[in-house]
Amino acid sequence: GLVSQTPAKRLSTEDDGASRKRVVRLTPSPVVTPVNVNKVVSLAAIKLPDTVVSTDGIDNSQAAQQDRNLRFAEAGAGEKRKMVSLKDTGGPPPAFERMQLGLGGARAGSIKGTSKELERPYLRLHFAPDPATIRPPEVLTKALSLVKQKWLSQADYAHASEQLMSIQQDCRLQGIQGSIACDAYETNIRISLEKGDLGELSRALSSLLELYHAAEVAGQEWSAQTNEFTAYRILHGMLSEKELLQKASSAIWELRPAQRSDPDIKFAIAVGGALMAHDHQTFFKLYASAPKMAGYVMDFFVDRVREQAVTALVRACQPELEVDALKTLLHFNKRKECFRFLREKGMVMTADKRFVDCKKSRPAL
Repeated sequence: GLVSQTPAKRLSTEDDGASRKRVVRLTPSPVVTPVNVNKVVSLAAIKLPDTVVSTDGIDNSQAAQQDRNLRFAEAGAGEKRKMVSLKDTGGPPPAFERMQLGLGGARAGSIKGTSKELERPYLRLHFAPDPATIRPPEVLTKALSLVKQKWLSQADYAHASEQLMSIQQDCRLQGIQGSIACDAYETNIRISLEKGDLGELSRALSSLLELYHAAEVAGQEWSAQTNEFTAYRILHGMLSEKELLQKASSAIWELRPAQRSDPDIKFAIAVGGALMAHDHQTFFKLYASAPKMAGYVMDFFVDRVREQAVTALVRACQPELEVDALKTLLHFNKRKECFRFLREKGMVMTADKRFVDCKKSRPAL
């Protein structure tokens, strides 16, 4: 007969300590039947012997199947297995009761801090912290003043961001929603605008708007800068051209009648109108005269508007556009900044670098 050695189920080595392989002997059929090439044979109809090893290396013998069934039966008997917990092993017990944050556990406002430390690192909490590590409102006021002083003297963005986030965390844990919390988020927004950190701006602005809404529901005013930061929220909704109409219109629609006369909000509404009308000249005039920190918010999408303006001008003008004129129109501080921007967008310059060749630049649009 035909003898073939195949990788079979590993046998126990308790007797002789050696690893052996099973030898599977395939008995040939006693009668050889001629193959009809025109007849389709289904493999499912062929019954193989019980000792055959499958093509993927699995032993399908009856003994191997019984052994597997026995192992699975033992694994399923959960009541016979003893579970070992590591929760109570080693180390002294905690000084306070550990409660999970969220549903069924500690909630915002249930913790009263007692810490006197002005600074602490921001922590990613999964359990309610020790009240001795949380600062009460009077300490948080001093801590926020210290962050502002250090920012003016050192301008350490990483340190300032962490301290502001820890102050915001202490406010949330204690349910503080007054002027302290608003001031912490407003300071965070101003610093992130100075550093151009869009992610931190979006996070802090979203939380601040929730505080403004809670103050409105309570019929109170927790911040004197509500209109200023509401204007930043309107401008923030113009970051994406696809969502411009939806976000900016939604933010404007939510304004109270008294807010629409505020200079900061009127400016943000005018910027949105210029963008929707593709009035680039008006947009850049507004950009040049942006109040407070509105220009910092517009910096996140001004290059998009510049590209749109250049595209419209190159398609409409012939044969050339002066670089100095574009510098003034697009509101660049230096000529080399404008020149670099035009080259990055694929604009072709004349030999003297003074003009944009509109005809040669059109393929880049």
